Amino acid sequence: MARAVLPRRILRLAVYVIGLIVAVAATSGCSKGATSTDRGLEKPVKAISRVVFAEDRLWLLQDDGRLASLDPNEGEPQPERVPGKVLDICKSAGRLTALVGDGAGRWALQQRSGEDWTPQASVRSKGDTLIAVACRDDSDQVTLVTNRRLVELTGGKSQSINLKRPLEEPFGVGTALATDDAVWLGLNAGEWGGGLRRVALKNGSVEAASKDGSGDFCGGPLNMACDPVNGIVPSPWKAGCLVVAVGMVHFISHGRIVQVCDNEVSRIYFKALDPQPPYGKVQDGEPSSTIAFFGLARTGNTVWALGIDGLYRFDRPQEPQFRTLPRFEKRGGYWVSFEIPGIALVLTDINQRRSMSGSVPIMAVR
Repeated sequence: MARAVLPRRILRLAVYVIGLIVAVAATSGCSKGATSTDRGLEKPVKAISRVVFAEDRLWLLQDDGRLASLDPNEGEPQPERVPGKVLDICKSAGRLTALVGDGAGRWALQQRSGEDWTPQASVRSKGDTLIAVACRDDSDQVTLVTNRRLVELTGGKSQSINLKRPLEEPFGVGTALATDDAVWLGLNAGEWGGGLRRVALKNGSVEAASKDGSGDFCGGPLNMACDPVNGIVPSPWKAGCLVVAVGMVHFISHGRIVQVCDNEVSRIYFKALDPQPPYGKVQDGEPSSTIAFFGLARTGNTVWALGIDGLYRFDRPQEPQFRTLPRFEKRGGYWVSFEIPGIALVLTDINQRRSMSGSVPIMAVR
């Protein structure tokens, strides 16, 4: 029996090494059409958790709470002094909004006005873990998603509702979209997946929006155990539906764009990333290695999806228009690009803690 176990272990190790070599070969280089995960950049690439474009500046939030802003037409980023540790940023009612912690068990919403910050509302954290912040650009309502509550902050007031069941780790990086009756929560937990959940505003019930396929551990277009969710926007093509970006690079890359309509989950798009690993197989029509998507935005009736190889423009849920990633320039320690009209791109290493992704791009609509 022992002699049978040893060869299997050696085989697994060999497969692991081959997969690593193939992934590096597939994602290396800076030439046109290359991906971003190993672009020969000077290290380190900063761990940026969120980027927002507001007041004609790009705002960059590091995962340690430091906030900086960058004028596309000027050279160096400027550190921003905020009254508290910045936990997350977003654009609310057209303005840059920051959720900050005061170190004494309270979260406060601060909105930037000119050169100052104006307090909007605050709430006790109650020992909760903050997962994501959902902002609406058409109103000042901001919704916090914690592991135990939904908290709405608006008009200087706060209102919370307990979740029917607490959310469990790993949370990774959270992305939230607020609709009229729910908050949709996407989680990027790296190699541990993440998936998508619907949290009802009425009673705090939590439902997984997933479609696992049949028989395969990582099968289906949206799998809680295997698919990190990196972006959620309302569908411009079908009322009441969502468009969702899935992406992970962990030795090999995989991802897709899916549509979610209530309990119906369907795949909109994927693209093979060659060369394929020798040990891979086709699942649900997808090869083992596909382009991972780490950003999603909607402008009008257009959805922009940011893959590791470039930017995809969807004017309809069919074959998108594609352009490769531009070259990034170093601006005061940040790797950014303003080359694409209407889009700001930033490289971040934040996913490196959860998967072997290297540097991946995230974006903000200008």
